[in-house]
Amino acid sequence: MLDKSGSPSGRSAGKEVAPKDGAPTNGSQASADRASLTYLTDAEPGIRRLRAGKGFSYKGPDGQGVDDDTMARIRALAIPPAWTDVWISPDADGHIQATGRDQRRRKQYRYHALWAEERDGVKYSSLVAFAESLPELRRQIDADLRRHGLPLERVVAAVVWLLDNTMIRVGNAAYARDNNSFGLTTLRDRHVDI
Repeated sequence: MLDKSGSPSGRSAGKEVAPKDGAPTNGSQASADRASLTYLTDAEPGIRRLRAGKGFSYKGPDGQGVDDDTMARIRALAIPPAWTDVWISPDADGHIQATGRDQRRRKQYRYHALWAEERDGVKYSSLVAFAESLPELRRQIDADLRRHGLPLERVVAAVVWLLDNTMIRVGNAAYARDNNSFGLTTLRDRHVDI
């Protein structure tokens, strides 16, 4: 978690935590530690959801059914019935509580509430600094847009100006291909009238 100044707080505050067992180096392990959660992945043995009549049954890593407390936790996760390849954390304190594939085969996640709170704190902790830098950024954009020709600075300034003034998303090729939805980096000629 973060304290009011935006600095990490909690049991591992101020300590660099080395990732364990192949954890990514993006701070995930440290975030799990700060939230007092177990970092794990769905590559580890977990609880499986199996079709049973009109509903589902759940089997632990040992192949046995799950106890009432675990069943209550699973119900609270509200895993969509349409998900396939469902994996559920055997650990109530796992940072990931469940994964599955939606109808379009995209991997979906259910995270522990403490994990979401910790990661949101990390994500939003730099917003104040970003907001404070915006006036200078906008002055630089205005200056770069006044350049002559098409130097890199002017092109980048035009892109940033569009992001700032239109609230358009950046976009990516996968979304353009799979969803026919476009952002600034994936616009086509047909999307723009000049």
